[in-house]
Amino acid sequence: MTTLSLAMIVKNEEKTLGRCLDSVKDLVDEIIIVDTGSTDKTKEIAKEFKAEIFDFEWIDDFSAARNFSFDQCTCDFIMWLDADDVIEPEEAEKIKNLDLSDKEIILSDYVYCQEPLLLVPRERIVKRSLGLKWLMPIHESITLSGQVFHSDFKVHHYRIKSGSPERNMKILEKAYKKNTKDPRIIYYLGKEYHDEGMAINNQELIDKARRLFEKRIKLGKGWIGDTFYTYYRLAKCYYGKNDTKFRDYIYECLKIEEKVAEPNYLMGQFYFDRGEWDKAIHWFEICIRLKKIDLAYINYRPEYYTWYPAMQLSVCYYNIGNLDKAYEYSKKFIEYNPNHPKAINNKKFLENILNRKSDGEGKRLNIGCGGKREEGYVNVDIFEGEGVDEVFSMDNIPYLDGTISAIHSEHALEHVGYRSIEKTLREWYRVLQPGAELILKIPDLDLCCQNLLSGKNREWYKYTIFGYQKSLAGEKDEAQYHRWGFNKTEIRELLESIGFVIDYLENYDGWDTPSIGLRAIKPISNVRVGWVNDENWDAAQVRIRNLNVDRWLRSKGYYSKVVNYPEVINQNFNIAIVGKAFDEHHYKNIKMLKQYGKTVFCDLCEDILEYPWVENILKICDMVICCSYKLEEKVKVLNPNTTVIEDAYEV
Repeated sequence: MTTLSLAMIVKNEEKTLGRCLDSVKDLVDEIIIVDTGSTDKTKEIAKEFKAEIFDFEWIDDFSAARNFSFDQCTCDFIMWLDADDVIEPEEAEKIKNLDLSDKEIILSDYVYCQEPLLLVPRERIVKRSLGLKWLMPIHESITLSGQVFHSDFKVHHYRIKSGSPERNMKILEKAYKKNTKDPRIIYYLGKEYHDEGMAINNQELIDKARRLFEKRIKLGKGWIGDTFYTYYRLAKCYYGKNDTKFRDYIYECLKIEEKVAEPNYLMGQFYFDRGEWDKAIHWFEICIRLKKIDLAYINYRPEYYTWYPAMQLSVCYYNIGNLDKAYEYSKKFIEYNPNHPKAINNKKFLENILNRKSDGEGKRLNIGCGGKREEGYVNVDIFEGEGVDEVFSMDNIPYLDGTISAIHSEHALEHVGYRSIEKTLREWYRVLQPGAELILKIPDLDLCCQNLLSGKNREWYKYTIFGYQKSLAGEKDEAQYHRWGFNKTEIRELLESIGFVIDYLENYDGWDTPSIGLRAIKPISNVRVGWVNDENWDAAQVRIRNLNVDRWLRSKGYYSKVVNYPEVINQNFNIAIVGKAFDEHHYKNIKMLKQYGKTVFCDLCEDILEYPWVENILKICDMVICCSYKLEEKVKVLNPNTTVIEDAYEV
């Protein structure tokens, strides 16, 4: 039967030692207490538990004291504790039932903080015959040289007193002077500087920490856990100061271990602070999906896997106009942290908004009408006035998702501020039915500026850029301010990033203002069609465009775009349309697309069946789009899956 020693180092622990020893007395065969200079009743309390007590002169070195305590142990295994640790009854039962006969090193979670919860994996029980030694004068640990077993029992740390940062820094600075190239000493001295610098907002200490962390990285050696947290702390040092270095250090963290929430959360917060909601959502949702991992070098803070990201995701989804998802994460937030005031308030706030939403019943909305009515539409503005049917903000539409059949908006979006533009367009996207259209008309900022610089009618073009600035229908003057502007490329990219498919986008003269007019569709499905342009199309491109296949797809609400072969795979297109050229290169690439599970259509614009490689390519495609019924008859011999978009056969 294996035996177990308890090894402790203590000094003036009369308030906590009895509680600790009482929790462990039935688990161990001997208790070794090493006292480093107590002047209170610590030794008397230890004697009550029949502990063997040894004196040790304090030399500013925790490892030296712990190694001395281990040297006094006589049992098969040694367990160590601090005086303010407690083994709760349910955890004690786990230790009693632990079979040590085939084990060498037992890791367990150290509940270092209760609120917020922090679990630190520690080497809690070790086989004495291994002769393992403690290292580091402070923040000491045992080198894990032996078979490691991770047990599910926990040790709880109920701290009453703690070492001051000044004491810790003094010990580490002394050690650093002796060995300026010890990676562990460098990391922990940097950690002390960083923790204290963050606590008291002292940039000088943070900079000292950063320099030590960078030195630690340049050494290129050391314990993997220290390396991970060095990168993480370096990222925090550069947060808000150097975006490139911040991201680089986060990615270095994730290279070591990607399944840790803290670096993912910090990246999410980085984008959250900049209002880049989609990117923030990506990183926060990673955190929610992650689970606790049992690694000796990774601490576990549950809030980064639970209510922290849930709270931020609720805000992110609210800002992009997805109220259902915002509400979903507000409920998760309150499940994880039921008594948090933000969780309660967020949930109530979103419930009030969602309760105001009603079925749009296929209505067509003319948003920001300002009294300019559109027949067949419900004319909407934020201000009451003649010709206004409904009053609400364009970024908070009181209708349920997918219940509006069309939105028209002419010269209104430019009145929305930069930070609300994307939220507004996402709200429009939310309420539109699949396949529904957005007709959007806005000033063309580039053309307005060019006309202003031309010197002709300069005063008018100031209005086109900055707005009329005066009330036109009894509204406030501020309602006529222009707060943002776009050129054609910018508005296209923004709408496509939200998910719209652009049917057409062109310039027109709107109210004597050079303007952009466009039609965008909320996709009717998630199918993405890529037209493969692996080389110049020349006449073939013209023919395809004349057939209007691409435009027809977009006008119906399908995502259609000109791409190359790798983009079909990398950008996750569902369907690839080929047929601009026929040779071995294209044949091999089409086979590659098929291997990746892509559907491949061949758009055959003329009768070239006798050309090399045409027959090979037609046979492996999922469907052949023929330019005439006569051509279709010939193709069916090679591939029975054919269709005709337009009968363009030339006699």
